[in-house]
Amino acid sequence: MDAFFAIHALMNAPGPRDRLRGIDRTLRAVAIGALLLLAAKLLQDVLLLIFAAILAACILHGAADWLHRRLGLPTGLWLCVVIVAITLLVGGGFWLQGPRVTAQAASVADTVSQQVQHLWQTVQDNPLIQRLMPQIKAKAGSVMSSLSSMVPGMASSTIGIGGDLVVILATGIFLAASPSTYVAGFLRLLPPGWRPRGREVMDDLGNTLQLWFLGQLADMIVVAVLTGAGLFFLGVPLALTLALIAGLFNFVPYIGALAGAVPALAVAVAHSPQTALYAAILFAVVQTLEGNVIAPLIQKRTVDLPPALTILSQTVLGALFGIMGLILATPLTAAATVAVRMIYVESVLENDGDGREARRR
Repeated sequence: MDAFFAIHALMNAPGPRDRLRGIDRTLRAVAIGALLLLAAKLLQDVLLLIFAAILAACILHGAADWLHRRLGLPTGLWLCVVIVAITLLVGGGFWLQGPRVTAQAASVADTVSQQVQHLWQTVQDNPLIQRLMPQIKAKAGSVMSSLSSMVPGMASSTIGIGGDLVVILATGIFLAASPSTYVAGFLRLLPPGWRPRGREVMDDLGNTLQLWFLGQLADMIVVAVLTGAGLFFLGVPLALTLALIAGLFNFVPYIGALAGAVPALAVAVAHSPQTALYAAILFAVVQTLEGNVIAPLIQKRTVDLPPALTILSQTVLGALFGIMGLILATPLTAAATVAVRMIYVESVLENDGDGREARRR
């Protein structure tokens, strides 16, 4: 009997041809994955630009579609209204408050510079710093020479950022004007059996990006209002501009909150040390309230991302792709989370093999 089972197992064991097929499929998958990673590395700037344009298109189309559902009229007409309204709002804001905000921003920069110089003069009195002064001066000289050599590159980078912004906005408008055309074109690249699921994934990705932006916008407004009210109550100069800076920096979660507090604290130190202490307490209270009350309430209606995953994505993408990767880290993480859930978890792990999702435990 044992000999019978042994012969049966030997006859049903995979032969050399099957093993070779398995090895061939594995090598192909590894080669395709390596080529995709290499292409992503070589085209990282272009890919980030494309994602930023898709994000802009989702925001514009989402606003136009919401107006279409509420008020009727074609979505294309509402898209034109949204674009014109944004243009008038931004242009009018710069025309009415641009010179004042620019002057206040320059004043904030001068105050920060003065506080840094004052701090440096205070530190110079330390005996340890005095012993290290020759090395510090030599290092500062090399840094200044490096910065001076980087000025042309920084100017060209600024021009490049302006050009990238134009490309993002123009591409986003065209994508928002006719999203079905581009979605249908992408779905044609998939096998016919995958296209219905592909459409579901793309629809969910678009909704996720729209909800993420709405949640982030609401969070920025709340932080700006609370910060501005607190700074005004404390008598900190340039409270409106500092609140605007804090709200804009809060677009990048966690890291942006810390960066947005630096100008306000510098201006508060110039006013008085006691005011600076109160301003630090204000920012700590606002960020604690935002992180534990405001953000969770908003995320219940929008997109809920684990804080550790958000910080890790900002660290990794910021190190790989620079400031652009840092800015887009959170929406990229939100989109990747949805894609992994729908494509891998639901369609592979929780699939019963007949194309139906397995019953969840």
